[in-house]
Amino acid sequence: MPPTTTEPEELGYFIEDFFAAYGSGLVEAPLDLARHLVFGAADYARGLGFDPHRDFYSAAPHLGTWEPPSRITFGRNGTPYFQQGPHDNPDRVIRTLDRSVGPGNYQFTMVAEL
Repeated sequence: MPPTTTEPEELGYFIEDFFAAYGSGLVEAPLDLARHLVFGAADYARGLGFDPHRDFYSAAPHLGTWEPPSRITFGRNGTPYFQQGPHDNPDRVIRTLDRSVGPGNYQFTMVAEL
């Protein structure tokens, strides 16, 4: 979902609508958990040769000071995992993973072209 701007009085409706797709609705997360998830994922991705999205740098200060390492682990069953999204360049991602961890040392799911 791209960044969205809304008026303060509309925020509650936006949140309710966004989380309506999930059975449990909104579940608040402590800021420390969000910090470990976001910064930990960025550190993990950097270690694999991927830079964070440019918006990361303007959003990161809102999470507070980062003190690595993350208490959250990343990857799937101990190896990097790539799930292709609609804006991904899978060839570039696979080349980067081949360089950083070696062919066959990661898992992936990609869209098949028919």
